[in-house]
This record gives sequence, structure tokens and C-alpha cells, in this order.
Amino acid sequence: MVSGIFRPALLLFLGLIPLGYAQDPQPDKAELADFPFWQKMAGWWESDNTYLDAEMDYLIRAYSSLVHIELDGRYFRETEHRFYPAGLGTSRYAQGLAGSGEGVELVVNTTGELIDASGTLGAIRVDPQVASSGPNVFYRVLSEHDGVRVNTNPKTGLDTYRMYFNFTTPDRRYRSNFGLLSEDNESAGGLRAFILYRGRRIDRMTFEARRAALRERYNVRVISAADPNTTGQFRARRLD
Repeated sequence: MVSGIFRPALLLFLGLIPLGYAQDPQPDKAELADFPFWQKMAGWWESDNTYLDAEMDYLIRAYSSLVHIELDGRYFRETEHRFYPAGLGTSRYAQGLAGSGEGVELVVNTTGELIDASGTLGAIRVDPQVASSGPNVFYRVLSEHDGVRVNTNPKTGLDTYRMYFNFTTPDRRYRSNFGLLSEDNESAGGLRAFILYRGRRIDRMTFEARRAALRERYNVRVISAADPNTTGQFRARRLD
């Protein structure tokens, strides 16, 4: 008979426990890095993105992101730099500071906390408030390769967004974000908008070079980030 002390090690040796962790983490001891899905999420990413309306017509044909994700025990931190060309994104976030043909860089910070032993992330905060946060937003692990972020309308219980994360390899991350109608009527569940993100892993040393290149590509002359004086709001400033 194998004693309880040696059983996890023996099962791991026999290949009966996933390599992400030697045994199921206990709820009060689990950390994000215990889960293969979250291990893959951590690091530096570059993404090419397309934003479409409900009719699959382009709202923004092409924009880009640089993303840094950190895992600190039970805590999650993400910084996303979004680079928009002149047009819809710039009109939303440049606060009128962009001239004709100029783009904007928007910096978004997201934090969260592991809330159970299944890898679920809750207590989501987004600053500036360009996406939903709070008690009705969760990231759920579906497999070691897949996850979903769900935003729920607290009044109707219907989802307003579902963003799926898929890793085809540890260095390729695809996100598909469905904006959904969440009112309690015949249109409930219908599509409002859709964004596809095509991501690839980069390293820390590449980040600043890619940031400069994307600013050049989209003629970015304005940067917008969280307003230090007003939680949830953003403040824009010109780079020149």
C-alpha cells in the first residue's frame, strides 16, 4: 500500500496528475500559478485586432495591443496599451486632442483576485472604466488551453459580454469578444458587436521597440490613461 505522503508523487510519476500542479489546490491555498491556463496567460503579448458591428461590418478594421500580465499569488494584474488609428477609437479616447489623421494610445489597467479552487478570477477592477468591472464580472477556466470572461447585467441576469481565450500553443493567444444584448426582450442574446484579437508572445526587451513601432504605424500623437484624480475616468495628453 502507498502511504498518503507518497501518493501524489507516485501519481505524478505515473502521469495521472496534470503537470500544472501535483494535486488539486485547496481553496485557501490555491494561487493563480497553480493553473496551466493562468501560467500561459502571464507574460508579454502583442495583438492585432479587428472590431466589427452586429452586421460584421468594420467599426475599426485594424488596431493593435501590447499587453503585460502578472500573477502575484492570488492576484492578477494586466496593463494593456491599445493603439488606435484616426477614427472611432481616437474620437472616443483622445478627448479632442488629436488632429486630423492622428491616432491615440489608450492604457488600461485590470486587476482581479482568485476566488476559488477552480481558477476563477473575481473582484475585477478596470481603470479607466472602458469595460465592465465589479461583482458581475468573472474569468472562468474552461481547460488548460481555454477560458472565458463573463460580464453579466445585474438587472436581467443576462450576459453583456463573453470574451473567450484560446491558446493554440503557449505562444499564441486568441481572444474573441462577443458584445451581447442583455435587455429582457425579444432581442436578448443578440449580437451588438464582435472583436477578434490575434496575439503572439513577445519578451520584455521587445516591448518598448514594439510600442514605438505601433505609435508610428497608427500616427499616435495622444496618450490616454487613468486619471489619477478620478477613479474610472481617463485623461488624455499630447505626446509632442
